Amino acid sequence: MTSSNADAGHRVECVTCMDDEIPSKEAAKLACGHWFCNECLKRLFLLSLTDPAHMPPKCCTSEHIPLKHVENLLRYQEKKTWNKKYLEYTTANRIYCPTTDCGEWIPPKDIQNNIGQCQRCKTTVCAMCNGPAHGNGECPPDPETLQFIQTAEKHKYQRCYSCRAMVELERGCNHMTCHCTAQFCYVCGSKWKSCDC
Repeated sequence: MTSSNADAGHRVECVTCMDDEIPSKEAAKLACGHWFCNECLKRLFLLSLTDPAHMPPKCCTSEHIPLKHVENLLRYQEKKTWNKKYLEYTTANRIYCPTTDCGEWIPPKDIQNNIGQCQRCKTTVCAMCNGPAHGNGECPPDPETLQFIQTAEKHKYQRCYSCRAMVELERGCNHMTCHCTAQFCYVCGSKWKSCDC
């Protein structure tokens, strides 16, 4: 079907759900030429709120899907949350509040001289170790973290070089993609394609 026919109100096929009976007025045509039905588009944007690997939403190219396509599909609060999560998930080396019942993201604007302040609970945070602020000098060792790392090494887990999350390879190849979107070698932990493993 040509785009001129689709633009005239004909039916189009959604690249996600493969439904080919979607009225073109209930779908969005992306820059790559693919169509997304409104339902799939909304689902993708809502998924991106909880999964950094889907932020920002994309189709088949590295160009993200413009927010204008979901302007009338998302509620005001969802759009507001999406804008906040976009800033959070596209920030490299994110810092989070270490307070157990908080965990709020601390934006770079709230970090000065490697000390951040959580806007939610007002805890001050060391941007070097992501622990409570401890003044100048080296970051103190955390006994619980050290014990966890030793246990993880014993079970042959690997840490993401970017966000330091612990991952386990259950099956498959050694190419890992972390929830923070960093890619690394499971054998040595190096950035993907930077080792000889």
